Amino acid sequence: MREISNPTRAFIWFSVATAVLHFAWETWYHLQWGQFLPMLIVDYIAIGLLLLGAFGFLKWDWGPGLLCGAWGFEFCLNYRTFFIRVYDILEGVADEVTTNTAYALGSLLSLSAIAFLISVVICVRQYKSAS
Repeated sequence: MREISNPTRAFIWFSVATAVLHFAWETWYHLQWGQFLPMLIVDYIAIGLLLLGAFGFLKWDWGPGLLCGAWGFEFCLNYRTFFIRVYDILEGVADEVTTNTAYALGSLLSLSAIAFLISVVICVRQYKSAS
């Protein structure tokens, strides 16, 4: 089993915490306001990928590839959900819930972009150290 640096280990646990928070928030949102079930399922897929990538890297020596892919998927998901709401705001059809959700999703989009970039750096370093 390869050695995982402390900053990388911290990032892995950050990924787990993010997945748990995403699950809690998305489930609460669904129970509070409802949403089309396929949209909830795609969020659960993102959460599952983050958890599988994190624990695969941490416990089963899979390396960072799946975790990087999970963060890429999470970023794309946040991008889509953020800009759908921004479009509604620009068109003047957004209600207060949509507007407030857009603000929260803007923060999450930034967070997921940074996490995706960190995961890419971890992948590149892992690849370079293996060759």
